[in-house]
Amino acid sequence: MGKKALMPLANGFEEIEAVTIIDILRRAGVEVEIAGLGRYEVLGAHGVAIGAETTIEDAESDNFDLIVLAGGHENAMSLAGDAATLRTLRKMRDDGKLIGAVCAAPIVLAQAGVISGDFTCYDGYEGGIEGAYKRERVVESGNVITARGPGTAADFAFALVTRLIGAEMTAQIKRAMYFD
Repeated sequence: MGKKALMPLANGFEEIEAVTIIDILRRAGVEVEIAGLGRYEVLGAHGVAIGAETTIEDAESDNFDLIVLAGGHENAMSLAGDAATLRTLRKMRDDGKLIGAVCAAPIVLAQAGVISGDFTCYDGYEGGIEGAYKRERVVESGNVITARGPGTAADFAFALVTRLIGAEMTAQIKRAMYFD
């Protein structure tokens, strides 16, 4: 059976991050399910609408190998205040599943209490997050992978693919996409 990823999205998500992550994961054969916060269509920070297959409330965390959060200030604030998202993050952590967050989204991980080691995020969001802030493009700490922002979305997605599928798949996708 193939790997599955859950991407919760709320209005105000960062489009480059969401679409890049979804695209690269799907190229690797990962089934990505987009879960909207209370709705089946979410509007990005720059006006791009994305359709969701389910809602966060209806997503079953047992079915996923990865939960990954795109950034965007409004998206991150909404997800950080959503009980279903926080509950799902905690369940994924407790089950030893992979957790990823980019840009402002590590604040959601902090709110859920699932981040404690080294991490990175968009500058200015590191305050109040437990752990050691690293000003690096992508940081891996146990089962949590974080990244800085829109310009790191592909590197972040490749790190997720490497952890879920393997380095050979990452290299194959990079070659096909001319990232080499």
